[in-house]
Amino acid sequence: MSDEYPLMAFIANVGVAPKGDRYNRSSLVSDIENKLYKKTKLGDFIYSSNNLESNSIGLNKYGKASISPVYSIFQPTEITDSDFLGRRLVRKDFINSMVKWRQGVIYGQWRIHESDFIKIEVLVPLLEEQKKIGSFLDDLDRFIALHQRKLDALKQMKKGFLQQLFPESGEKLPRVRFTGFEGEWEQRRLGDYAEILTGGTPKTSISEYWEPKKIPWISSGEVNKRRLDGTDNMISEEGLNNSSARWVKAHSVLIALAGQGKTRGTVAVNNIRLTTNQSIAAIVLKDNLHYEFVYQNLFKRYDELRMFSSGDGTRGGLNKQIVSDVVIPSPNKEEQFKIGAFFKHLDNTITLYQYKLDQLNILKKSCLQNMFI
Repeated sequence: MSDEYPLMAFIANVGVAPKGDRYNRSSLVSDIENKLYKKTKLGDFIYSSNNLESNSIGLNKYGKASISPVYSIFQPTEITDSDFLGRRLVRKDFINSMVKWRQGVIYGQWRIHESDFIKIEVLVPLLEEQKKIGSFLDDLDRFIALHQRKLDALKQMKKGFLQQLFPESGEKLPRVRFTGFEGEWEQRRLGDYAEILTGGTPKTSISEYWEPKKIPWISSGEVNKRRLDGTDNMISEEGLNNSSARWVKAHSVLIALAGQGKTRGTVAVNNIRLTTNQSIAAIVLKDNLHYEFVYQNLFKRYDELRMFSSGDGTRGGLNKQIVSDVVIPSPNKEEQFKIGAFFKHLDNTITLYQYKLDQLNILKKSCLQNMFI
C-alpha cells in the first residue's frame, strides 16, 4: 500500500471501490506494512475464482489501487479496448466458460489459474469497432447514471418537503406553509372522518367466484404500485356476493394491514372503483379530509404505522381499529388541496423519471444482448 496505491475493495457489480468502515479490517492485520497486496490500474480486468457467481468479476474503472491477493489481475493488450473487453467478459456465457477451468476438490479452494484464463477464446471485432461499442455503452451508462441521480434527488426533495409541510408529532403547525394560510391545524381521528372498510377473498376452489372476470380486486401486494389505475386480478359478481369483498369508491386511501416484507403499512390511492381482500383497509374519506392530503400524510408516517401494529411492531399486523385511531393533523380543506396537489405533481415527476430510467435500462440490456456474439 501507498498514497499512490491506496488499499481498496473489489465489490460485486461495482468493481474497485473504497472499503468503507464495513470492509476496513486493517486493525486485524498485525503487519500491515509488509502484507502482500496486488496493484491494479485503470482498465485492468479482475476476477476472483471463488465468487464468479456473485459477480466478483469486472473492469477497474476507479484507478490505481491495492487490493487483496485473492484476485487475479490482467492488463489488456494494445489490440484490445478495455471498455469493450470489460463488458464482453462479464457476460454469463463467458463466466460459464470460465467455470469449466476451475481446479480443486474443495469449493473454497477452487481456482481458475491465470494461465488457463488466457487460453479461453472469445469472438471480438476489430479494435476500431471495439472502441465504438465501448464508447457508446459508456455514454449510455453515464446517461443512466445522470437520470438515477436526478431521480434520487427528487425522492430526497420529496422527503424534505414532507418533513416541512406537515407538523411534527405533538406540534400544531408545519415549519413551511403556502402563502395565505395561517392558524393551528386540527387533530382529526380517521375513524371520525372516514369509513374504514376491510374486504375479503372469494374461495379459490370455486371457479364461479373468479369467472367471468368482471370486478377489479386487489391483494395487499398491489398497494406497492401506490396509484392504482387497474388491478392484477378480477372476481365475478358471484364471488363478490359470496365473500366479504366489498366495493370501494375511487379516490380512497388503501393501507396494507399485513403482507410480506415491507408491504404492511404501505399506502396507495385507487383511481378506479374496486374491491379488496381482507389484508387491506380502505379509508373512504368524508368531506372534511382530502384523499391526496391524507395519502401523503400516511406515506410520510410509514415507519410509525408499522409500529402501531398489533404484536411487537415487526411481526404483528394492523387492523381496522388501529387504522380508525390514527390521528391526522389537518388544516382547512383549501390548504389540504394545495398540499395534496403539490405532492401529486412531485410524484408525477418522480414517476416520469423512473419510467425514463427503466426504459434506458431496457435499452442497455437490449444493446448488451445484441451488440455482442
